[in-house]
Amino acid sequence: MTITPRSISLQVPAKLNPQLRVGPLREDGYHDITLVYQAISIYDTLHISHNPAGPTITVTGTESERIPTDGRNLVLRAARALAHHVGFEPHVHFDLIKAIPTQAGLGGGSADAAAALVGCNMLLELNVCDDDLMALGANLGEDVPFFIKGMMALGLGHKKPIVSLQTSNYTWNWVLGVPAAGLSTKSVFERFDHILARSPSAGKVYLENRQNCIEVPWGTHHPQHLISQLVNDLEGPSTELLPDIEIALHAGKAAGAVASLMSGSGSTCAFLARDETHARSLMMELQRETVFKDVLMASGPVEGARVLQEMS
Repeated sequence: MTITPRSISLQVPAKLNPQLRVGPLREDGYHDITLVYQAISIYDTLHISHNPAGPTITVTGTESERIPTDGRNLVLRAARALAHHVGFEPHVHFDLIKAIPTQAGLGGGSADAAAALVGCNMLLELNVCDDDLMALGANLGEDVPFFIKGMMALGLGHKKPIVSLQTSNYTWNWVLGVPAAGLSTKSVFERFDHILARSPSAGKVYLENRQNCIEVPWGTHHPQHLISQLVNDLEGPSTELLPDIEIALHAGKAAGAVASLMSGSGSTCAFLARDETHARSLMMELQRETVFKDVLMASGPVEGARVLQEMS
């Protein structure tokens, strides 16, 4: 006899973007974007239980006071989207425990939405396939589909499927420096558009960069052989909006990082280390820098949303 679980707990990782390429603003209001995703070992935890009054959510942990618990919350929106897809009422309650810093370019909100899709699908025995979960996630946010499976993937633009990348046994060791101030993605792209408007060849350059990004063997080469490919087109505009990013990147280089780059639209800066021992030394050095409110170690790639426990 199969016993339906009464609750389920999942963990879901943060992400970094080893490369992020952005094209000019299109007529439809979106940008052409090509980027690499890597899931890393900083995790939010999502506990889901049955609740006749649901969907509802409580949030605790890192910067939990910054997370809305009303209709803006991506976890609640994910539950409602899945419910609409299969035709049921989402009678669930979520307990979200945050460890991924907020508004930091690490994908925490998208990760939580992915965990909600995976967890509700399992708890309520809906049997929705991963491809459909990823399609539902894409309507919630560009990054959401990636967190269903995690590891490494290519993102090829608005509403286009995430392409999973083959990975070998290479481990990327990172130290993350989180500046005190965050950045609005909207503001970063507006500044990017302002800068790019000065360049008549922006479209051509983007297409060349896009093709190069697609051809790089991201998951099957040693990280130190890919250092020249660690690029983020949003780093310049983000630095103009928040000069602390430039200070942070210089601090990482001065401390001996193999490479330094900003993640996503900021403001977290990621510093590549040679190995775990080097990462620990780098973290201790960067913890002395006043520009960071938090300095964390992480490694990747890791799996996406996964079940920790089912309670019957």
